Amino acid sequence: MTAAARPAPARVFLPLAESPLLHRRDAEDADLAVHLAATADLEPATVRALLSITAKPIADRVARALEERTDLPLHSLALLVAHRADAKRATGTLRARLFPDGAAPGACHTFARTVAALAHQPASVDDTYLTSERFRVSAAAADPAVLGELLAPLLDAGTLTGPAETGLVALLDVRASRGPAARVDLAGADALDRARWHRVRGGLLARREQTIRDLGQHTGGLTLAAELWFDALTTAADTPAQADQALAAAANAAGALAAGEDPGCAWPAVRSYWRQVTATARTTRAQPDGWEQAWQAAETTDDGAQWDDTQRALVAGYDLLADHVRTTWGGADIPPTPDQCWAADPTGRALLHLVADHLTGHHTHSPLPHYDDRLLIAFVHGLAKNRRDIIPADLHISGLIAAIKAARSKAALLARPGPADLGIVVAMRAETHRLTGSRNGDDALTVKIDQLGWLLAACPDASADLLLVDESNDGTSAHAANAIQVDHPRIRVTIAARPDDTSAKGGAVRWGLAELAGSGRTALAYTDLDLTYPLEQIGLHVAALDQPGVGAVIGSRRRPDSHGYYPPAGPTPTTVLYQRAVREILQLDATDPQAGFKAFRAVALRTALPLVTDQSLAFDTDLLAAVARSGHTVAEVGVATLHHYVEGRVGTPRDYDAMLHAVHRQALRHGLDPDTRRTPTWDRIRHAGSLAALAAEPPTAPALVPLNRG
Repeated sequence: MTAAARPAPARVFLPLAESPLLHRRDAEDADLAVHLAATADLEPATVRALLSITAKPIADRVARALEERTDLPLHSLALLVAHRADAKRATGTLRARLFPDGAAPGACHTFARTVAALAHQPASVDDTYLTSERFRVSAAAADPAVLGELLAPLLDAGTLTGPAETGLVALLDVRASRGPAARVDLAGADALDRARWHRVRGGLLARREQTIRDLGQHTGGLTLAAELWFDALTTAADTPAQADQALAAAANAAGALAAGEDPGCAWPAVRSYWRQVTATARTTRAQPDGWEQAWQAAETTDDGAQWDDTQRALVAGYDLLADHVRTTWGGADIPPTPDQCWAADPTGRALLHLVADHLTGHHTHSPLPHYDDRLLIAFVHGLAKNRRDIIPADLHISGLIAAIKAARSKAALLARPGPADLGIVVAMRAETHRLTGSRNGDDALTVKIDQLGWLLAACPDASADLLLVDESNDGTSAHAANAIQVDHPRIRVTIAARPDDTSAKGGAVRWGLAELAGSGRTALAYTDLDLTYPLEQIGLHVAALDQPGVGAVIGSRRRPDSHGYYPPAGPTPTTVLYQRAVREILQLDATDPQAGFKAFRAVALRTALPLVTDQSLAFDTDLLAAVARSGHTVAEVGVATLHHYVEGRVGTPRDYDAMLHAVHRQALRHGLDPDTRRTPTWDRIRHAGSLAALAAEPPTAPALVPLNRG
């Protein structure tokens, strides 16, 4: 058999300016370079390459060959004159182009060489000549159209060097005195404006680190808001005058912050971010003590090595929270749950906020830009394992991970181009005990306002509605909530009593979301009255809703970057089977459809809510399916719940079989008949008779199929 012939390699033709013949300096190539100079189609790039030959005998021959040509384009001619002061014939030709009337005053070779040098080698321009009367006469007499064409490389450049700017200013000053502006004058003025803008902007950018550091002196080192303000300031400076104003504002910023004044910028985005800076300064002054001591103590590892600053911030937060638990709860017979320690307890809540603030955007110390939450959670667990600290219920771990999520949430809100506009529904039924601030109560409404207030504190333009809906017949939860004094300038609390025996939370949530959507809120959410889901983390949902096409966001307890809900062994078999079946039946790509912490875009709810009829505990999936059916994406974010699993303790009783049959009815109503596609988990549940029956079955080993070796 004859092997197939290999195809010939493709031939590659380089542009003439990149030809190795123009870049090699061997004597044997001299004749070819001279031949190219005499005969080739000479674009400026080719002429530049030929003129870059420095070996004098070859360079002289190339220059003579170029000078003898009568067809050089104007740019190529100017290049030759700029590089070869002895090219008298070319200089004469360029002079003739600049001064068509050869007898015009000022028609001289020196001016032609100066213009060519200004366009291509401005460092060689003679400054003395620029101030002479000869230059003034020539500049006034030169053809403006030819000047504009010759100087195009200079006028189109993004920046100007010092000599180029000096020469251009001298030329335009002369021309400004001779009458109406020509195109070259306007283009030159634009080039000078750009050059000045780049120069001032460069000075502004050079001040960035110092300005942020100075502002950090008044914000406890919390600099994310300052960084966003400075970036907005830089973006707004579109003209040289604005760049000057921005530079003055940056120089005055720290002094203005210390004096409680405005640094003096009228741009709306810059003013909005400045309000965040001032809010951060106020928040810092109200923070509890302790961070600085924890930071100093966390400088080195146990074996004396230095912590990286981003890791050091985590270690400082770990130590601060661990010390609080030891001091406050170390002698308790029964340790508190995470929600009691880090939400209901005002001291623990304030410490969590302190740590979160320093993780949000401390100058050079925040780990958020460098690591995702999955890695940060792994670091916290690894640190706890290495330390071998004995802390009740691992409360320091749950607190630090909740602080990481809160920090990520606040950073997301701070970085949004527009203010957050939140509406949150909380459904209630017989939950008076959660509202009281007594020893056994959660003081849940006060806690939620404080959590939300912390999140909004650094975003002065953000606001929120908190709508509590009591669907019990006696309205006791609504009465208890109304008895609580609520006073927050940017959080409006509304309490509604809507008795409904046919609803198990779903009716209250649907009504509340519709009310808030009708009031104009653009980002809507619902959560439970208990403190499992910290409202500090709702910024994670808002950031996900900002992504194109997203209509709903689930605060998932089951993602790799989630924390706090399940026992170490993971969810129960019944829960796992329910999740899989829901995914199959409703075609929802979600790990935690029943999570009690979800957010929606109002525009998605306006289409989806009329499609929802379920008011049972399975209403979540009905709403998510309706959002997906209306053309929006359902996304998930990992949250850190303040929940401690206790063996044998159950929350709200759930009949998963009844819920799953409700999900099946939802699928039929939304046009997702599961009988038309593969639903293996749902089929196994029906075959077993119930979810509980299938969950109780022992796992089956996969069948081994012998190989047919025949």
